[in-house]
Amino acid sequence: MRKLLLTIIFLNFSILIDAQSSKPVIGIGEMRSTVGGDVNSFRAMLESAIANTNKFELIERSRIGDLIGEQALSAGGITQGNGQIGGISGVDYLIYGSITKLGVESSNLKLGDFKSDSKTAVMSVDLRVVDASTGSIKISETVEVEASVSSGMVIDGRSMGGDEADPINTVQRVAANKIAGKISLNIFPIKIVNVTDTQVYLNYGSSLLSKCSWVDSDSCFLKVVSLGEGFTDPDTGEVLGADEEYIGTVEVVDPKSKYSIANIIEGNMDRGLTAFLISGKEGKRLKKAIKKASKKKKR
Repeated sequence: MRKLLLTIIFLNFSILIDAQSSKPVIGIGEMRSTVGGDVNSFRAMLESAIANTNKFELIERSRIGDLIGEQALSAGGITQGNGQIGGISGVDYLIYGSITKLGVESSNLKLGDFKSDSKTAVMSVDLRVVDASTGSIKISETVEVEASVSSGMVIDGRSMGGDEADPINTVQRVAANKIAGKISLNIFPIKIVNVTDTQVYLNYGSSLLSKCSWVDSDSCFLKVVSLGEGFTDPDTGEVLGADEEYIGTVEVVDPKSKYSIANIIEGNMDRGLTAFLISGKEGKRLKKAIKKASKKKKR
């Protein structure tokens, strides 16, 4: 009797927690590779990267096969864009992927007594994210990443530099972080959640906004905009986008686990505004131009 009572209490507590959580449920379906590599290792990295965004509830891997089996679906067909999925309860999105490139590329340079060798790990993944309730494909694109994993040089017979311990592991983790970022930002754009005199607080933490290496940048700059009325395709009714009014630019300086603090470079910020990542090169150019204009104004 006591055991039954504890079970009922636990179930009620679980239901309460689920009801309070507004995070969509996401699962990773079939992951394939046409070029070898450890697919299960990459899948585990992707699970960790998605969990670290703090935007989703991950469904257990063992349940994915059961859910798809109930619908008599071919995960391979969905991956190739030929399948149909819809009406699966308990999950909002399913991720499918096929690794089409994975390896290490080398380049050499020799000028007299100077020799240089470098190695770059590369990876490509055909990604599909499916809305499990409607069967529509929310994201369909090829994600390509590379990571410089080793470099070395020889000058007058002296060697300098070293090798990365596991280049394939390195590029897989970069790819997992980039895919998690794409999925999360497609569903939940970056938003300003608090504003002080000189800084703003963003609703993403260090998993996405720490140096922004997953978008090939050593700094995190964001363009802040106010989104206006959306516009649609007159033939399909699909929402193509929305008018954007430029508000300003911010630079992330203190990424936390669940949120990030950014300095205001220019603009009058407010809560609820949307922010988009821009390249580090563009952000630094803008920051330099604003600083120069400010000095000129003071003179």
